[in-house]
Amino acid sequence: MQYGFFIVSALSLSTVAFALWLRWRMAKSEDLPLRRFLLVCAVGGIFSILATTIERWILSATGLELRAGVEGSGLALLAMMALVAPLEEALKVGAIWPLYASRRLVRGKVGALYAVGAAAGFAAVESFLYFAVWGHVEWIDLLRSAFSLPAHFFFAGVWGFTLGGVKRERYFGVTWLVCTLLHGLYDHVVFGRGAGFLVVVIPMLAMMAFGVFGLLRDRRGPRDRTTAYTLFESPSAETVRAVLSRKERPLMLHWIIGGAFVSVGVTLTSLAGAVYLGHRLDIDFALAEEPTLAGALPIALLGTALLASFPISAYLIAKASAAVSVLEPAWATGVALVAVLALFSVTEPTALVIALAVAPVGFALACAGAWFGIERSD
Repeated sequence: MQYGFFIVSALSLSTVAFALWLRWRMAKSEDLPLRRFLLVCAVGGIFSILATTIERWILSATGLELRAGVEGSGLALLAMMALVAPLEEALKVGAIWPLYASRRLVRGKVGALYAVGAAAGFAAVESFLYFAVWGHVEWIDLLRSAFSLPAHFFFAGVWGFTLGGVKRERYFGVTWLVCTLLHGLYDHVVFGRGAGFLVVVIPMLAMMAFGVFGLLRDRRGPRDRTTAYTLFESPSAETVRAVLSRKERPLMLHWIIGGAFVSVGVTLTSLAGAVYLGHRLDIDFALAEEPTLAGALPIALLGTALLASFPISAYLIAKASAAVSVLEPAWATGVALVAVLALFSVTEPTALVIALAVAPVGFALACAGAWFGIERSD
């Protein structure tokens, strides 16, 4: 593609620019020396070269492939989840580990920002190497590279947050593992499936942006007024804990089990409706695995139906159970997700990938739907 080199260079520079903007934004309230932050970015970039070298050597030795359109998507997923994602996330941790060891990550936001700095340097060099390794790239390759960048920031920021302070670091191992698996799945959808699957990551990008704005919000002062935009603002950690608490009431296990059946039923009904609508509109679902964007429409239809089912079912569960927190609907949604994923793993691999990719967003939407259905005291 003409001007591909300049576009990739712009993508690389934009990642560092975004990290520097975050540092400037948060330096007003945190001790974040610029020289130290730039050093973390540089180390992240050096580790990106190391990761690319190791990955190319192992992939060449094993004959595995990561690129979209290659036969054997199962092996591509395995390579991404077992090799690429753990290696890259581990090296990002290594870039800020000296700061953690010297107790400079004094708060969660500080840990998150330094992790984002390491991820920015890593992603900037990775984007440039992506062009250098593959040489001539098409516009769809540039789009894939652009879609991959926010995930570097988000997942590094999440596990970096747990390294800040002394109360959350015991959760770092679990948090890092979950972030690594989700990042690997995200990258598999972006790089290892048909181009139409890129529409699946759009809700995930929205959730990442929601989380970043929540990190940047200053909640230390009281609100002067409530506006129409308040509904779209990220909730605080205190709010999340409140709606997930038991509210001095025993957990209603029967509603979790019954709610799981309701959630599965609504999900399958919604997907069946999407398939019926697709056939009525002459949408070819076989195009989903095409390497071009021709598969975007059927995947978008299935993904929208799947996402819509979560808040609807959670709202119904909350209303029927007269719940006072979102705990029961949330647990029911989690059980239903496991059941749906198990079903799709046997019957429909394409739907399984869609379900896996949207599961975190679906769970968040389920909590939102349940919040509107819970009982509130006057």
